[in-house]
Order: sequence, then C-alpha cells, then structure tokens
Amino acid sequence: MKKSWFERFCRQIVRPQYQVLALLFTFAVVLFFGWKAIRLYRPLEQWPEVTSIVPEKIKEWGGEPVVVDVGLYLTNWRVFDVVNNDFAVDAVVWFQFDPALISLETIGKFSFEKGELFSKSEPSTKLIDKKLFAEYKVRLRFTSTLNHQFFPLDDHHIYMTLVNTYVSPNEVIFQAYKSDFSISKHIYIPGWQLVNRSVKAGYEEGYFSKFDTRKVIRYPEVVFMLDFARFGISLIFLIFLPFFLIFFISIFWLGFEPDKIESIMPLTTGALASLIAYRFVIQGMSPKVGYFLLSDHIFMFFLALAFVSFVIALIWVRYGKMSSAMIKLRGMAFISFHLLFIGVWYYLLFMWVKGL
Repeated sequence: MKKSWFERFCRQIVRPQYQVLALLFTFAVVLFFGWKAIRLYRPLEQWPEVTSIVPEKIKEWGGEPVVVDVGLYLTNWRVFDVVNNDFAVDAVVWFQFDPALISLETIGKFSFEKGELFSKSEPSTKLIDKKLFAEYKVRLRFTSTLNHQFFPLDDHHIYMTLVNTYVSPNEVIFQAYKSDFSISKHIYIPGWQLVNRSVKAGYEEGYFSKFDTRKVIRYPEVVFMLDFARFGISLIFLIFLPFFLIFFISIFWLGFEPDKIESIMPLTTGALASLIAYRFVIQGMSPKVGYFLLSDHIFMFFLALAFVSFVIALIWVRYGKMSSAMIKLRGMAFISFHLLFIGVWYYLLFMWVKGL
C-alpha cells in the first residue's frame, strides 16, 4: 500500500538529524524572544500611596506649615538582595529650612518606613541662603514591596520612604525634587542596572477607627524610588536552559522503534524524575512568595509535556508495531511539543505579563 506524503513526513521528521535541527531552531526562537523580553523594562510594583498637600487641605487643617526641603544622597549600597527583599545603604539625608520657624531637634526625629536606622550621625550644619542646611550620615536597612511574578525576568521599583511622625502636615511640609535625590557614581550592583529615579513628597494619613474619621494621624513623608532592570542572562540561563535540554533531549525516543523499550522508557521516566529533582534546585534560588512565578509556570509546562511524552511512549511500546496511525501520532506529537513550547514561551513573556 502506497504511503501518503503526511505519513512519510511524520516518519522522516523524527529521525535524529531532523530532531537536532528542530531543537536548534526552537532554541534560536526561544533565545530571540528571551532577548526581546530582557530589553523591555516592566516592573510590576506600583507607586506607594502619597497624598499631595494642596492649599485647600492646609486651610482645612488650620495653621501655617513650615516648608522643609529634603534630599537624599546614596554613597554605598551594602546589601541588594531582591530574592529575600533585603536592602541596606549608606546615605546622607539632608534638610534645608528656616531655623526661626522650626528647631533642628524636631527635624532630626526623622525615620524610614519599613526600615531601620542602624546608625545616624550628629547633624552637620551650615547656613545657605539664610537657611540652615543640616545633613545626617545614616546607615539604613529596609525592605520594599516587591512583585516577583516575572522572576527571573523581573524588573523592580525599589523605594525608601522618609517620614517624621513627630510633626503633622499643618506644622511641616516636606518638599523634594528629583534633583534632590542623587547616587554616587561609584555604586555598582552586579546583575542590575539603574534605569531611573523618582521623588514624591506629601503626607501619610492613617485612621485609628474606621467608624470615627476624627481619630486620625497625619505626618509628612517623602518617597525616594529607584527603577532597577535585571542585567545579564546568567541567572535566566541557569534556570531555563536545564528545563529545555532535559525535555527536548528526552523526546529523542520518538526516533526509536516500538521494540526499543529498554531505551524509550528510561528516557521518558528519566525526564520526569530530572525535572522534579531540578525543581528543588530552582526553589532555593527563587523568592519565597505565595503566588506562581514565571519560572513556576515554565516548570509546570515542561512537567506536563514530559508526562504527555511518557503516556505516548507507553502507548507506543504497548502497541508494539509501526502502524500508519502510530507513525502519524508520533510525528504530530514531535511537532506539537516544539510549537507548543514556542507559543507558550511567547505568551508568558509578552502577553501574560500584561494582565498582571
């Protein structure tokens, strides 16, 4: 009986040389999409809520608040651990204000939300334009609200919030601009690139009772935010390349005859075991969060494909003969594995992240 062109195609496509070509093609497409994704800056964090102070609010509160200029200069970055959300910096915090309207002691009671000042120097002061300029050398350890869902292709907004809970906005207004936030050119953070910096001043408002809005606390604050993009591909290769190689090398069994059970079943079961074992390695490098990461989605996808491959291999060896239907099933499974991975990879890198 004459074989159809599709059956001949399915028989040829699983030969070793074509499997290698398909593997190289898929790998090249995956690299291209990955390179495009790395070049995009897509942090998932939002600005922390900072309420701007408007004249109407000042009039409502009463009083005549003192305007205090605030700035921050980062001199050294001691700890930059995105996975564990742990950061530590050496910095200079400075204030400029009219000493006749507010005391230096009150200004010096500043602190940082979600942070701890391990050290704070005595203020160094001088007069600039008839205003007192005071600077404090500090060592700050802090955390920031991070979203890791796109790990290990994640970018981040990292912010430090300076507050003074000893004064209210009707007494003191903090004023800060982007030019007041600077970073030493000697700071280098391996694997990360500083993209931008931003500053926002305002006040924080908290209610002691949701049933009585009169029970409220307000205090001035300034948020200093840094935009960091992941730089380099070593971590990405370390996480994704083993998944890719384990699975696509394992499906070389598709080129074997059904009677090669001693070669087919070890490849499929070995792929399942290797993927599960490597998952524990990835777990140690991943952030400890309660939601799925990009690396988790890729792992689950390959695990599902490996299981499907195992089921097809089991049917293949149980059936035991090269029928036309089995040859077509084998060819379609091989093509589907590659096309599915390319499609899912593209979706996760460019479409899924839009809905986060």
